[in-house]
Amino acid sequence: MDNYFISEIKPYEIKSKNYEGFCFRFKSATMKSYRRKVAKTRKELNLIRKKMTSEFENNVTKTEVAMFKDIAKMALKMRLNAVGRRVNGIRQRSYENDERHIRLHLEPFYDGVSIKDITTGKVNSFIDEKANSNMSAKSIRHCINTLSMIMKFSVDQGYIMRNPCSSDERKEIQGSVIERGGYSHDHISKLLKVEKTLYLDTFIMFSAFTGISANELQGLQWEDINFTKSEVSIMRNVYRYDAQDLKNNFRVRVLGLPAPLMSLLKKWKLQSKCNLWIFPNADNIKPFEQNAMRKLIKTVCKHSDVPDYGLGGFRKYYNTSMIGEVPDHIRKARMGHSKNSKTAEVHYTIIDLEQARSPIQAQRILQKLLS
Repeated sequence: MDNYFISEIKPYEIKSKNYEGFCFRFKSATMKSYRRKVAKTRKELNLIRKKMTSEFENNVTKTEVAMFKDIAKMALKMRLNAVGRRVNGIRQRSYENDERHIRLHLEPFYDGVSIKDITTGKVNSFIDEKANSNMSAKSIRHCINTLSMIMKFSVDQGYIMRNPCSSDERKEIQGSVIERGGYSHDHISKLLKVEKTLYLDTFIMFSAFTGISANELQGLQWEDINFTKSEVSIMRNVYRYDAQDLKNNFRVRVLGLPAPLMSLLKKWKLQSKCNLWIFPNADNIKPFEQNAMRKLIKTVCKHSDVPDYGLGGFRKYYNTSMIGEVPDHIRKARMGHSKNSKTAEVHYTIIDLEQARSPIQAQRILQKLLS
């Protein structure tokens, strides 16, 4: 059959290793080159050949009728069973992301396509189509990860022989050639000096001197601030307008806050009309929306004569400000990175964590800017 090839059994020897036996060659439509099976006796090899022939024929029958849409549903059902599982489990968000990628992007592209017909070339075509539609590199990578999950499931179930999404074969997904940078000390100084609302003043200083991500900034609540100890507990983030616990233990952290920031927070708490979120939206009901905040920051940057590096520019500023100022493992702890693994609380010592959450340590970075 055209879908695979298995040769007859022939004698086989390797003089350099003084080996004599028998072999046959085989190749499926999904393999790039021929492979060889070897055994000492013809009888032993004949059993292997019969079994392989049966597997190839069964695989051909299954893949002829297996459509991508149906296999994707099966793979998604398997993912749902893993949600919250203690062993090899996944988060609910991971399942929801896969479901969305399949529904919005993968199913429309591979509609009516058999799973066996999805080659590395078709994967590259998907990447090109999404790139031409101005989808971000990050979003394309996430879709390809979901597609790879489906193809791995197909391999495990015997529908195909190999995963066409293998990163060493498919097209590399690269982002913008212009890397988004971070603010400098001079930039932050100008942003703090320009006239603006107390809300923005507090937001910019908080972002610049805690380095927490935009999603974590959205999830901040007043109960997370310890005004006595000058600390903030990073407990949650906001994803698609829903607050949720942070996905990894090392992202849950306590950070010391410098005195000038604490003063701003106290003033803003008295003025704010929202008793829950530290940085609410215009209606004072939900957390701020990132697109709306980006526009506000862009305006402040324009008035300050500072390049607009977006919300992520503050996190990069905080990270680079600590390089050379504090030990590398302390910097990682403050940023929410793991030291040796994802179980940061195990690998960071008590002293490490105390230094990471020290208001005095945070004050030193601010003092460097002011000086």
